[in-house]
Amino acid sequence: MKARFRDSMTWLHTWSGLVVGWVLFAVFLTGSLAFFQHEITAWMQPELQHKARPEQSLAQAQAFLSQKAPDSARWSVSLPDERSATTSIFWRDTAAGGRGFQRATLDGNGEEVALRDSRGGSFLYRFHFDLHYMPVLWARWLVGICSMFMLVAIISGVIIHKKIFKDFFSFQPGKGPRSWLDAHTITAVLALPFHLMITYTGLVTLMFMYLSWAISLGFGDRNTLFETLTRQPAAVVASGEAAAMLPLQQLYQQAKLQLNGAPLSFVAVNNPGDTAATVQFTEGSTQSLIVPGRTLIYSAVTGELLSKLQPQLAAEHTRRTMVNLHAGRFAGLQLRWLYFISGVMGTLMIATGLVLWSEKRLQKPGASHNIAPGQQLVRWLNVGVILGLPLAVAAYFYANRLLPLALENRAEMEIHCFFAGWALMLLYPLLRGISNSWREGALLLGLAYSVLPLLSILTVQRNLLSYRFPADTTLLTVDLALLLSAAGFFLLWRFTLRRAARAKQHLTKHEGDTAQELACR
Repeated sequence: MKARFRDSMTWLHTWSGLVVGWVLFAVFLTGSLAFFQHEITAWMQPELQHKARPEQSLAQAQAFLSQKAPDSARWSVSLPDERSATTSIFWRDTAAGGRGFQRATLDGNGEEVALRDSRGGSFLYRFHFDLHYMPVLWARWLVGICSMFMLVAIISGVIIHKKIFKDFFSFQPGKGPRSWLDAHTITAVLALPFHLMITYTGLVTLMFMYLSWAISLGFGDRNTLFETLTRQPAAVVASGEAAAMLPLQQLYQQAKLQLNGAPLSFVAVNNPGDTAATVQFTEGSTQSLIVPGRTLIYSAVTGELLSKLQPQLAAEHTRRTMVNLHAGRFAGLQLRWLYFISGVMGTLMIATGLVLWSEKRLQKPGASHNIAPGQQLVRWLNVGVILGLPLAVAAYFYANRLLPLALENRAEMEIHCFFAGWALMLLYPLLRGISNSWREGALLLGLAYSVLPLLSILTVQRNLLSYRFPADTTLLTVDLALLLSAAGFFLLWRFTLRRAARAKQHLTKHEGDTAQELACR
């Protein structure tokens, strides 16, 4: 430990941020994009022409499933809402092989729509806590540990910056490490409450995994805990006697009245076509921050309300509220943009902190000629992650537009392209050096993001030249966001050019002074 408390906090802030900074950058960037995951999915699946509406989607789903899967033991329907424009239906077909899960997507006309095979924005959402290629349990533990480090870094950062608000108004560009410190401070202060909230609530979302020992001590096993929290009734066994079910849309209207108009997000039909058939309606989490989390179960044959379930424990309501706060599902468009901008600020805060660590050590006398292996590793990872992850996202979008629609496992190939783009930027510094990689990588990213909207003109029917409004407002917004991102990377490229010119000028002056000194001798 250091002699002074503030020095100890400085050491703690530096190393708690550096050790996990690259993982946190990936988590923050993809998590920020996940606030618009439905809009990204719409852009990546532009074939959808007719948006589904919950007022008629359940009747359409019932007609489809009655014809397609009349013998399935369970139907599941994800209802559309303001952001999700399709009705997603699921069922199990025992003759299909494997676990037998089948799915289909219906448009507003109730017809199965052939969307391109793509994970869309859901991949970015899942990646920010599952990391895709890692085993899920390991990935979530890694993200959780990094989040704990992030919380420590935020709190220690507040402690060490005694003049944090004064420093916020004193940005000094072109001052080397001082400029990076100012940028780090500004991006930290601008969204400090958000950074604290998103980090803490992120830990809460996975609390059952981190506190498994407490679950074992208090409840014996996880299933007993969830039964205590949700108080689900016993499963109804099929009678084996056929019976006609009521229209599900009629039961949907009854459930809406029962919940005073609250949105419904999910419907499950157990034992369809049987006298023991039941319909379960789950309340959505998109109306407000504090959601009761109610579930209604009806008899699908008689329409009788069998059960009304709702978590009773205040602790569970608190947990669900924190999860909703973290995911921002309740947020309207304006608040969701605020979430996104704050997330971008967090991403920049992490990036500037990583660069600051490297820059401060390069400014030491003789450091530029004798860089330690650890410092060189940090510089390489900075380029590979800070530029590599945006390039990975661009590669993901390019794959969506360029891969053949009939390609087998197309969605997984898009994800492979994501990681291929990231690997390219990780390898690039080994070929071109660190300084060249910053400059050329920024230019590459600017070009990549600026061309994406133009590529859509050549590859999809709905593009900048054919958008219809207001139906295609979401797609236009994504295109504009891509162009804005391109402008940001072009600014970074310009900054790196100027910095290289200043470094060359400084080197020339230094060589001239040295030559003059030798001549005088």
